[in-house]
Amino acid sequence: MLISIAIDFRHADVATRERFHLSEERLAQLYQTVRTDVITEAALISTCNRTELYAWVASSAPEVIARSVQVLARRWMRTRAEGEALLRVACQRQGREAASHIIRIAAGLESQVLGDGQILGQLKTAYKRAANGASAAGHSATGPVLHRLFETALRAGKRVQTETALTAGRNSVGAEAALTAAQRFGDLAMARCVVVGAGKTGARAAKQLHKLGARDLVIVNRTFENAVTLAAMVGGRAAEWETRHVEAAMADVVVVATGSEIPVLEAPRLALAREACANTGYALLLLDLSLPRNVDPAATALPGVTLVDLDSLSQPVLAAESMRREAVPQAEEICAQEVEAFLDWLANMPARAAIRPLRAALEDVARREVAYHAKDAHVAERAAARIVAKLLAGPMAALRRAVQRGEPLDQHAMMLLEMFAPNGALADVPVASDARELSAPQREAVSRVGTDADLASLQPSLSPLP
Repeated sequence: MLISIAIDFRHADVATRERFHLSEERLAQLYQTVRTDVITEAALISTCNRTELYAWVASSAPEVIARSVQVLARRWMRTRAEGEALLRVACQRQGREAASHIIRIAAGLESQVLGDGQILGQLKTAYKRAANGASAAGHSATGPVLHRLFETALRAGKRVQTETALTAGRNSVGAEAALTAAQRFGDLAMARCVVVGAGKTGARAAKQLHKLGARDLVIVNRTFENAVTLAAMVGGRAAEWETRHVEAAMADVVVVATGSEIPVLEAPRLALAREACANTGYALLLLDLSLPRNVDPAATALPGVTLVDLDSLSQPVLAAESMRREAVPQAEEICAQEVEAFLDWLANMPARAAIRPLRAALEDVARREVAYHAKDAHVAERAAARIVAKLLAGPMAALRRAVQRGEPLDQHAMMLLEMFAPNGALADVPVASDARELSAPQREAVSRVGTDADLASLQPSLSPLP
């Protein structure tokens, strides 16, 4: 059963989301400990507006699901008490609902900015971290089910971007922050704008500020070379990280978008810098796009300072969404198609498990025969997979129908083995009637996605061999 625990902007404010945000170190620890005999796969996605943990549980029994949710919450927050606090504010989803939700996230339908163009890249990065264990040790927390789920979600997101107008116009938090600055400050050509952070969000903000007329742009980043690169792109200048309070004190607009776990703009240091620059009486707009927040909330007490955080941005964001709402029905239809495709793949896991021994036997025969004539191992490998895919298209369809009827697969699989297995070589091979009866390595091998053979087995008509 696919399950998820989620904290997002729709159900929790930025202060609450901060409490449950995971640093890179904590994320690595989570991936090293989250897998159990029951929780076989896990992946966490984290953006400025959400933190969501997805897991595959090798059971659909309600009591097992409930225990698994408790385990996931404790692994996320380390202690039972903190895990219970998480579950009191988190949204829990299962099965179709969980699959549909992450696919809608990839499509930009669940973003604070409708059609957010950054979410697809963030989702891809999150899955890579899970697959690699988010650490040099490489403790992978994922497996075949989450691989297929994220693959489906990313494909849905790309389809929505190319087939609909959902991502048209300003569609990122960085771009919306720049628009807010232009609306509140007026003519940006006369304003000094500072962007702290040269990542994707900071880059979007800088580019949009430049597009809206800003000519005095300063980029501040921990890695100075990255600041230089972004500054060159927007016709601005780069500044050293240590000068960020002084640069902010001399600015009219400051956008902060870094991955720091603590505030990078501190109220006392900003106050001293403004006094030193004789700017205490001038208006300063601070836009904090980070989670956790990177601007000290005490900065709002400084004369002339206005602080806008992610929650404060929600109103202009909602106003901008109207431009893209017409594309929502088409995007939702694409998501619905991809959800059905994933659930169909999931339902046919037992069929793939049952036919795997026969596929291996037939591929071995085909590979040896082709290699004997072609004298090329690579050609033999590909040809064998294609030949067997064609041969097994019919049997695979029959097994899928048996799964849909709720029939056990052992008799069907044994009949196929007796009919097709060469020289009775597989007479003693045990056949699993359900993928969960296999060991973890077997499940991964059986349900592995992305191979020509797996894809071909779902497509009865393939192009002929060259």
